[in-house]
Amino acid sequence: MRGLVYIHVPKCGGSSFGAALRLRYVLSQSTIPLGLGDPRLDGMAHILSDYDHRDIVLQCLLQRRVRCIAGHVRYDPRLHASSGYQYVTLLRDPVARFVSHYHYLQRRHPDPARAATLAAFVETEEARHIASQYLFYFARETGPSCRNLPAALRRAHQNLARFALIGDLADPSGFARGLRQLTGLPLPVLHRNRAPVPKELTGELRRRIEALTAADRAIYDAARALPQAA
Repeated sequence: MRGLVYIHVPKCGGSSFGAALRLRYVLSQSTIPLGLGDPRLDGMAHILSDYDHRDIVLQCLLQRRVRCIAGHVRYDPRLHASSGYQYVTLLRDPVARFVSHYHYLQRRHPDPARAATLAAFVETEEARHIASQYLFYFARETGPSCRNLPAALRRAHQNLARFALIGDLADPSGFARGLRQLTGLPLPVLHRNRAPVPKELTGELRRRIEALTAADRAIYDAARALPQAA
């Protein structure tokens, strides 16, 4: 059985699947630690430093031939091509993912500098990064600083086309079936990081978030059209 890398995009409902996969490969599995960034940096510089270190951890785990690796780590086509591993990921409607991410930050990582309401948050620089997580994870571009969005969208689509399985949180059972086919055995049923379901957005606020998440929407829609989408 080939090794498996699970790219876990935040707030896509993937904690349960990641934990279940690691139980499936209990004798050879690992996650990727968080908080590896340079403490001397802050803001986006700190985030990028953290993810650069996660890239190094992923490379080390691949070199050690750990059978199952799951974590919040960006996709690197060079590591994929040289490793022989199968890659999987789980996506979610970008608007719902954005709203969930904001409320998660407010619950788990409160910051007095962060806007206290979702309506105010969408106007901030942090929101532009949070709104473009698919761009960040699959094209290695940050929304606020991306200079060539069409090229980045093409790169994200090309990268996702290399995945063995792309799930959608709207159909978790379909993703579970796909993982079963890849691993050969059913996964244990786990429930991690359950959170209150945000109220349905309507009107002007929803339109603003749709505009903010437009790049991720393009990546999400293109991924759902791929043959390996569950």
